[in-house]
Amino acid sequence: MYFQEIINGLHLILNWGSLLMICGGILLGMLVGSLPGLTATMAIAILIPLSFSIPPLLGIPFLVGIYKGGLYGGAIPAILVSTPGTGGAAATVFDGYPMAQKGKAKKAIQMSLVASTVGDTLSDIVLFMFMAPLAMVALYFGSPEYFSLFVFSLVLIAGVTGQSILKGLFSAFVGLIVSTIGIDSVTGSSRFIFGNLNMASGITFMTMLIGLFAISEILIQAEKGLTLKKNADVNTKYGKQDRLTWNEFWRVKKVIIQSTGIGTFIGIIPGLGAPIAAFLAYSFAKRTSKTPEAFGQGTLEGVAAPEAANSAVNGANFLPLFAFGIPGDIITAVMLGAFVVHGMRPGPDLFQNHAATMYAIIWGMVFANAFLLVMGWALSGIYAKIVTIPKNLLFPGILAIAAVGSYSVNNNMFDVKLMIVFGVMGYLMKKFEIPLAPLIITALLGRSIENSLVQSYIILDGNLLNLFLRPISALFIVLALIFLALAFMPKKNKNKSQQ
Repeated sequence: MYFQEIINGLHLILNWGSLLMICGGILLGMLVGSLPGLTATMAIAILIPLSFSIPPLLGIPFLVGIYKGGLYGGAIPAILVSTPGTGGAAATVFDGYPMAQKGKAKKAIQMSLVASTVGDTLSDIVLFMFMAPLAMVALYFGSPEYFSLFVFSLVLIAGVTGQSILKGLFSAFVGLIVSTIGIDSVTGSSRFIFGNLNMASGITFMTMLIGLFAISEILIQAEKGLTLKKNADVNTKYGKQDRLTWNEFWRVKKVIIQSTGIGTFIGIIPGLGAPIAAFLAYSFAKRTSKTPEAFGQGTLEGVAAPEAANSAVNGANFLPLFAFGIPGDIITAVMLGAFVVHGMRPGPDLFQNHAATMYAIIWGMVFANAFLLVMGWALSGIYAKIVTIPKNLLFPGILAIAAVGSYSVNNNMFDVKLMIVFGVMGYLMKKFEIPLAPLIITALLGRSIENSLVQSYIILDGNLLNLFLRPISALFIVLALIFLALAFMPKKNKNKSQQ
C-alpha cells in the first residue's frame, strides 16, 4: 500500500510545472541565502502569498526550493566575506573563510554544495522511511495525548532556541496570547479585538511572519547604516581557483555521513535546528579527526561537516510536522502555514486522506536536491558576486515587496499596519535576544492547543491530573517536567564551578 502511494506521488510530481517551480524556488533561495541579513525564512514568508492562487503541487514545491536553495546559499557569504547568510552556515566560517583567503574559495563553495546535497538527500530518505509509521502511531493519539505532546514540544522549543529558557517561555506565552485574538471557538465570544472588527477573525499568520522577519531585519539593518562592507582580504574573484576533485570528496565521505546522522537526529527533535546541528557536527568532526590542528586553518572537513549537518536537518524537520502537525523550527512553522493556506493541515488525517500528495511533496524535496547540485555548481560564481550588493539598494525593495505581500493576503490596509506592529515587536525581541521560534510556533498552534485542552478537560472528567493515568500523555508530561528541571541546572552548576 505504501509503495503504491509512493509511486503515485512520483507520478504527481513528474510534471513540468512542479519541476520548474522547484527550480525557480532554488534560484530565489540561493539569491536570498547569499545576501547577509536575508534568510530563506524571510523569503518564504514574503513569497507565500504568491502561492495562494496556484495548486498545492506547484506552490509548495516552490517554497521547498526556496528553503533548500536558501540554506545552501548561506554558505557563500560565509566563505567569501566571513558573514554567514543563514544561522546554519555560522560554523562554515571557521574553515571556509580561511580557504577563501588562500585562494580556494571555489573549492570551499563546491565542497559545501556537495556536502549539503548529500546530507539533505539522505535525510529525505529517512523521511520516506519513517513518515508513514509515525503517522500510524499518531492515529492512536487522543486529545489528552496531543495536549501533552504540545506541552512537551513547546517546553523543548522554548528551552533550546535561545540563551535563556525564561526568554523562550516568555516568547511562547506571547505567541499563545496572539493565538487567542479573535472569536473564541468554544464560547463564540470575542477576545482581545478592542472593538476592531478587522481582528475578529484573528491575526493573519502571513502578515505576522512578514513583520517579524522582513520588517524587523530592515529596522536592524537601518540601525547599522544599511551598508555592506566589502572585506578587502578575501578573494572574491570566484571562478579561477582549483575545483573540488573526486579524491577530495571521497576523503571526507566519513565526515559527511557522520554529520548527516547528527543533523538528522537534531532535526527530529523540535526546537534545535540547523545552527545547533552544524556546530555539533563541526565539533565532533574535529574531535574524531586525525589532524584536529588543521581545523580553523582551512580544511575541507571543516566545511563539509557543518554543511552536511545543517542540510540534513531539512528532511528530518518534516517528520514531526507531517506525522503530528507540530513544526520543529521556524521554517517548518512557516511551511505549516503554507499547508494550511492550501487546505492541507499536516497530521495523521492528512496522510490518510492525501498520502499520494504528501509523497509527491517529498519526491519534490529529493528532486530539489538534484537540481540544487547542478544549478549550484553552475551558478555559484554568479551568486558570489551578489554578496557585494549594497544593502541601501536592497532593503527598500524588500520593504515594498513585504508591504504588497501583506496587503495581498486579505486586500486590506489593516494588515499592512499590523505588519509594521509585528516588525517593531520582532526588532525589539531581537535586540533583547528573545527567540522568535517559540512565538511563531505557539501563535500557529495556539488554537489547536486550546481545543485539545478543552477536549481533554471533558474526556478526563474535569481533572487534568488524570493525564498521568494515560501512559503516552503521562510520558510527555514527565519529559517536559524533567527538561524544565534540567534547563535550570546548568546555570547553577556553572556558577559553582566558577566559584
